[in-house]
Amino acid sequence: MTLRLRLVLGLGGLLAVGLVVFGAVTYVAYRSSQYQRLDEQLRSNMVPIERTLVDDAGLDDDGPDRSDGERDDRDGPQFFVPVGWYAELRGADGSVLSAASSDPKPDLPEDLATRSAFFTTSSIDDGPSWRVHVTGIREVSGALAVAAIPTTEVEDSLERLLLIEGLAGSALILALLGGSWLVLRRGLRPLETMAGSASRISGGELSERVTPADGRSEVGQLGLALNTMLDGIEDAFRERTETERKLRQFLADASHELRTPLTSIQGFAELFRLGAADGQVDRATMVRRIEEESARMRRLVEDLLLLARLDQTRAAEREPVDLAVLAADACTDAVATAPDRRVSLDAPQAVVLAGDGDQLRQAIANLVTNAIKHTAPGTAIEVSIRRTPQAAVLSVRDHGDGLDEEALAHAFDRFWQADRARVGSGVGLGLSIVAAIAEAHGGAVQASNHPDGGACFELTLPIAAVV
Repeated sequence: MTLRLRLVLGLGGLLAVGLVVFGAVTYVAYRSSQYQRLDEQLRSNMVPIERTLVDDAGLDDDGPDRSDGERDDRDGPQFFVPVGWYAELRGADGSVLSAASSDPKPDLPEDLATRSAFFTTSSIDDGPSWRVHVTGIREVSGALAVAAIPTTEVEDSLERLLLIEGLAGSALILALLGGSWLVLRRGLRPLETMAGSASRISGGELSERVTPADGRSEVGQLGLALNTMLDGIEDAFRERTETERKLRQFLADASHELRTPLTSIQGFAELFRLGAADGQVDRATMVRRIEEESARMRRLVEDLLLLARLDQTRAAEREPVDLAVLAADACTDAVATAPDRRVSLDAPQAVVLAGDGDQLRQAIANLVTNAIKHTAPGTAIEVSIRRTPQAAVLSVRDHGDGLDEEALAHAFDRFWQADRARVGSGVGLGLSIVAAIAEAHGGAVQASNHPDGGACFELTLPIAAVV
């Protein structure tokens, strides 16, 4: 069953129950009022009926029987009993002393003295029910006056009431079912639209969005929430796809970079083996080349292991580290490595951070080494450290040719070496390591071209990490 049908049937069922309860209460109240009306009629006519019954029985005011047969000057008793009613006078022994009979007659019990003042009984023959009133006669000790009125009119009224309630209730239920069907069809149409959109989304169309999506109604709020969730899911799928692509590319590049020194080592080892027989191969050169390629492969493996550790979510140990001291050490190493370079350091004050000293030292060293590798000999390098209210910033600027747009976009990608604006060689992991270290410390690194020329790399650490 659809939601619309369940709601319509539920509303119809609730209305039916409500109408039944309302009808039952109305019926009981109306029936009680009608029987009260009959009781009032019986009570108001009881005095003349009693007098008529007493006179008809030939009883005087003191109660003795008129055995002499004398009567008042009248032709028979004067009955004051309404047409269609029944009345009788019973003695103390239960015998009928007088009666104003009708046909059919009520089926009166023998124990009238024990019955309540008003009660309902059936007819002796096949006839209507009767409303009976019993009262004692003061003039006659132990005598009872009985008056009964048929309930035909009341029963007919109750039957008409039931018929009216049944027809009106049925019409109201049908009208409500039809109206609720139309209202729910219009109200649930957005949900049906959402269901169709959800089906298409489950089929792979992640760009699909549901409507309506606003805060003006509950359905609109649901659509807004679904669209927000779909945006997150689509972004997550896009990020996963991009991560898988980068992972495949990373594995391919790492395999390629590892294959190169392994191939060289294998080749020199074979030459060494072949040269051992004739003695014509320069063994010292082959051993030196094997050592160089082994060292190159070791550095590559160490860089990959460092990147793997930096990619883990667990927080690294922190200790107070002075960026100015680390930058000075990096500049000293750069001067020792490239004496032809003019390397300057601008660090007017100490900038102490809570971080991993070895990682930050390697990040600064990689930035300075990157500037040396990818600029022409003799190019000046400037290193500066400044502290702002929000962060501590270390910048490394060279005076080379700068970076093109592609290099700016991919400078921190792993194994990326397509920088045509600069010179030098490497495996493309240095800046990736810098970016990973910055992220592990809650900071960031960015590349740009200085307005006065040359490339500029800025390592920014948030002020929360500054001691």
